[in-house]
Amino acid sequence: MQSVLMTPDISATQQQRNDRIIVLALVGLTLLGMAFRLYLAWRTNQTLPDTPARLTGDEPGYEGLAYWLLKGHFFEWAGRTPVYPFFIAGCYTFFGRSPASVVYVQAFLGATIIPLTFILARRFTGPQSSLVAAGLTALHPSLILHVRLLQTEILYAPLMILTILGLLRALEQPQWQNFSLAGGLLAITNLCRPTAMLLPVIVPLLMPRQWSFKRKIALFVAYLGAIIIITTPWTYHNYRTHKTFLIYSVSTGLLWQGSPEFYHFAYEQLPKRHILQIWQEELNPARNGGHDVFTIEGDRYFTKRAIASILRDPGVYLWYCLQKAVYLWLGNPINDWPYRAMFNVEAMRPFFSPQRIVGILMSRILPVFAALGMIVLRHRWREFLPLLAVCGYFTLIHALTYAEVRHSEPLHPILAIVIAAAAGQIQRRLKLINQ
Repeated sequence: MQSVLMTPDISATQQQRNDRIIVLALVGLTLLGMAFRLYLAWRTNQTLPDTPARLTGDEPGYEGLAYWLLKGHFFEWAGRTPVYPFFIAGCYTFFGRSPASVVYVQAFLGATIIPLTFILARRFTGPQSSLVAAGLTALHPSLILHVRLLQTEILYAPLMILTILGLLRALEQPQWQNFSLAGGLLAITNLCRPTAMLLPVIVPLLMPRQWSFKRKIALFVAYLGAIIIITTPWTYHNYRTHKTFLIYSVSTGLLWQGSPEFYHFAYEQLPKRHILQIWQEELNPARNGGHDVFTIEGDRYFTKRAIASILRDPGVYLWYCLQKAVYLWLGNPINDWPYRAMFNVEAMRPFFSPQRIVGILMSRILPVFAALGMIVLRHRWREFLPLLAVCGYFTLIHALTYAEVRHSEPLHPILAIVIAAAAGQIQRRLKLINQ
């Protein structure tokens, strides 16, 4: 009788011990992921000057806005949304105009995605599988490489996970406060990068069928209301500054880059051109009649050209959209793969070290394993529907506009969760077979 009475206490003690082990393992993974990111930050700063001269691509735009913000010029250019420049400006406030300091801070920021992945994974799988998902995120080569660049991915990835967590909590605890919080998180995420601005469209589809229509409307209004309240000051600033209605920022010709006209330039005409060559030629105001795609006028000009191109050649547009749905996850040949050779190690060797090649291949094969994982989890697809809906939304948006692999990398923690959950289910099945 005594041993029977002691069993619950023993079980509780064992559970507490297991919980401590899980927490310690998660802390260890977070520190490991942070160490890799700090090492990369150090290596990057050893080879580059600590001045804006080191910046390339989209980096000068974000850094310039941050610098001029500290000089009293509040976002006088419509080319970017404010959250990431605010982050850089915050770093500059403490460390001066030092891109190197931003990279170090980003090493710590990038590590936050590891525990966030674990927290999100726990809603879909057990603690061991959630640790696997966190480990995949901690050692994910592309997520680690986000540290070295002054671009939005390093901040957008954790914000995206917080947005999904907020939405899941709202769906599980349907109160207007939770839906308002979820909407507020999405608004902040959109002010970092506006790709998810149409994400609210899928929210009613995720609401349980048993909810009354009136309840769905009320909660959705709370969700949209929070988005509008947080976004309106920025939209009003755009209106005052540029005398036009602009919710977030210009798209920099994103639809045109997904149009048949761009497709002919990039994939069919000879000699075939890299994306940078197209920008230097077709999107260069000095060569295209003065239309700067980074301005409101130039962006609208290229959007009109894109729409005309789509209406003129819808079959090519549809075929290009199907290709972009793949390019988003595996890499766009004109930008993400040397000589347009996808998964060709020989073509990559002149440009990358063996370690970097392995990292690139690991990152870009992850979506394939996630697809296989969903086959394993096919009987639980309703449970994973929110994650699938988010991935499906981004796939559709980039299929309609323009797709590079970096646009999907902030979603890779979702892929890690699917893979870890599938691996855990396979392990459980094997145990049952062996028993």
